[in-house]
Amino acid sequence: MKKNLKRTLTAIVAGVMAVNCMALASVMQAGAAATKYEFEDGKQSAKNSVKDDDANASGGKYVFLENGGDEISVTVPTEKTGMYTIKVAYSAPYGNKIQNLYVNDVDQGQCSFSPTKEGEWKELDLGSVKLDAGDNKISIVGSWGWTNFDYITVEEATLPDITASDTKCSDPAATAQADSLMQYLSSVYGKHIISGQQEIYKYGPHDFEYEFNYIHDTTGKYPAIRGFDYLNCNPLYGSEDGTTDRIIQWVNDNPYSENQGIATASWHITVPKNFSSYNIGDKVDWANATYVPKETDFEPSKILVEGSKEREYYMLCLKGLAAELQKLQDADVPLIFRPLHEAEGGGGETGSWFWWGKEGSAVYKELWILTYETLTEEYGLHNLIWEWNSYAYDTSANWYPGDEYVDIVAYDKYNCTDWSTGSAVLKHNDSAISSTFYSIMQKYNSKKMVAMAENDSIPTLNNLVTEKAGWLYFCPWYDGGSNDTNFLTNELFNTKEDLKEMYTSDYCITLDELPDDLYGNGQQGTGTKPSHTTTATTTTTTPEGKGEAAKIVADNGVYNISFKQAIGNRVDLTFDFDGDVNYANGCIGISATVDGVDYWLNYKWEVDSKGEVTAKLDEPFNVTYNNGKSEVTDADMIKKISDEAIKQKNAQVQIWWANDGAGDAMETSSVKLTGAYLPKSGETTTEPTGTTTSDDASQTTDSETETTVSETETTVSATETSATESVTTTVTGDSSETSTETSATTTTTASSGTEAPGIVTTESSATTETEPATVSLYGDANLDGRVDITDAVLMNKAAAGQVELSAQARANADCMADNVLSSDDALSLLQFLVHIISSLPVTPQ
Repeated sequence: MKKNLKRTLTAIVAGVMAVNCMALASVMQAGAAATKYEFEDGKQSAKNSVKDDDANASGGKYVFLENGGDEISVTVPTEKTGMYTIKVAYSAPYGNKIQNLYVNDVDQGQCSFSPTKEGEWKELDLGSVKLDAGDNKISIVGSWGWTNFDYITVEEATLPDITASDTKCSDPAATAQADSLMQYLSSVYGKHIISGQQEIYKYGPHDFEYEFNYIHDTTGKYPAIRGFDYLNCNPLYGSEDGTTDRIIQWVNDNPYSENQGIATASWHITVPKNFSSYNIGDKVDWANATYVPKETDFEPSKILVEGSKEREYYMLCLKGLAAELQKLQDADVPLIFRPLHEAEGGGGETGSWFWWGKEGSAVYKELWILTYETLTEEYGLHNLIWEWNSYAYDTSANWYPGDEYVDIVAYDKYNCTDWSTGSAVLKHNDSAISSTFYSIMQKYNSKKMVAMAENDSIPTLNNLVTEKAGWLYFCPWYDGGSNDTNFLTNELFNTKEDLKEMYTSDYCITLDELPDDLYGNGQQGTGTKPSHTTTATTTTTTPEGKGEAAKIVADNGVYNISFKQAIGNRVDLTFDFDGDVNYANGCIGISATVDGVDYWLNYKWEVDSKGEVTAKLDEPFNVTYNNGKSEVTDADMIKKISDEAIKQKNAQVQIWWANDGAGDAMETSSVKLTGAYLPKSGETTTEPTGTTTSDDASQTTDSETETTVSETETTVSATETSATESVTTTVTGDSSETSTETSATTTTTASSGTEAPGIVTTESSATTETEPATVSLYGDANLDGRVDITDAVLMNKAAAGQVELSAQARANADCMADNVLSSDDALSLLQFLVHIISSLPVTPQ
């Protein structure tokens, strides 16, 4: 079992607690006139300079927020405690950036600043926050930095009524119990908050009742809602853990009360990490299963394709789940069901940390609808109230499956972990985050009720009432067994005093306060839902002469690109220009993690009116800390991070600048990325740690036969004898030194359909080497174009006589440069890989 099921999400979720970064003019009506506060008159971190080089800025001055972790602030006096709308004027000529809003040193979450052209200023509505009577400190704290800030305006806000116009079950055939529960939920929405608590999973650090006993011991009450998880309901390692029986007991025969409880459940459904080699129906240990996108080759878009292996697997998952949900329906138990949750993750189209959001919003929505229709129509399950997770980003509505497939919109709040310094720091944060609540309410046109389906801290009673945040219910995640995952009992999240005040207040509904006829007021639905036609998935075609094409997703002025293999040290980009664009520049940005720290690397590119450019990823333009620190300057560390970056499959293309033939600036939106490609087969792209391959290494003379070894080939072809110009690459920790010499090489190797490249299988003495091959890449014993631990293993096998290497492979494996293949060569390679030595070969003394 996964003893840290939620911990892997906590750090990420804490980093994406979004304030309302969309215009809320229709929601937050202004009270008194807005007051302006200039950032240059406030306080700034030492590195954030006041600039006066832009006459378009208010007062001719502004502040440049340069690095993550830096802070700029203003002091805002107010006469009374209440809700105030904040707007900020900014300029983002360096592309889309994310920063954090703090009020009185309390993190209100992240907001995204979309790109602008040089000298262009925009005013962004950050929503409403609570300000206290007296002086208030309002700060922008850098996450990505590199953004200009001019001023903020503050005005008293008048909040709208909390309503939901669409509170009937989306399933027209909903059971009477589901219909009755929806009626009750809508009757208390905006007037009270319903208490909830997530239970631990089987084999967790404590028993199922731990959190519930703690709440009762502290408050004398029990929560009205109990959260469950069907994570063990899967065809891989799944086992019967009693979840269905506990749901039925909580609703129909509650051990803590004569009242019936309310049940909600998520579904952490996993896929095999190595799906390509998985056989449908096979058992897989949980360690070899995952829900993390980067850990699996599973492609969710293929679920939408009839006859695909992915669809067969997902339908098998739904079949097992449906059997459990049928037991609930048979027992007249309705369930607030939250599958495929937190899909958008970190924002945009590529920020998901679950596989079901891996390929963006369009695929995700179709997957949600397929899940909905399969369970309701094919399996006849009508006891479900469908709850969907949203965020408050301006891109979040792109993920919404539609009113006809959603009953409740949920938000997962984790804002007690502060990442602004680059590491996790727990800070008590009991804000009701009303800006997020009203943003989500408005985003879906006040049709659906809005709930806090997961949370770390429960907002205090005072904050909920003062901020007028009308969350339908709260539901803290279980205690994970460590200081930063004990979401209920660690008082950095929830103090006992606050917990008791909440549970004993008239505002909060507890188990004993649920009505006796909770499930007795509904009617069985008799309608049917029109069938939905799945949107066909699109494929990317690769122009002739190009390598693998990236999947491109435009996202708020930037382009997220993803490949099926490692990016390596080169990407070919193509652009379309609108109007008179004559020149543009920008970067390819890559996120890489080294020693547990996240970094961001920018590789600059420039392009003229031809619209094509080859972007070299040999040396980054700059390297910064992703989680709130300054630029990396140590050369060795930059090299280490760069080596990791070219192993990634995802990147971001930003457009920084565009101008016309006269050199005058133009809108960067006039430049559009139309294609991104890796080098075609036979051209060099590099992936290994500590290695660099010359771009010329794959070139041959007209008289030479070119040999290409692809990822799918398992044979080595014989080469003909010719006088050829050879390229020798010496591997170093910083670069590769290339020398050229002319030699006559004759290598005869037998073909084998079963061995890896570089290995020779012979049945006679026909295999001969008349002269050693010239080294192409020291350490690359398996001839896959990279140097890693697999080469060292192969070299040891060859030294022990277990396999025979081809001439080229033996030449590459001679890391001691002594014309002898031995275990010393493998040892030298290992020393290079762990940076004990800085270059290959090891020159003999």
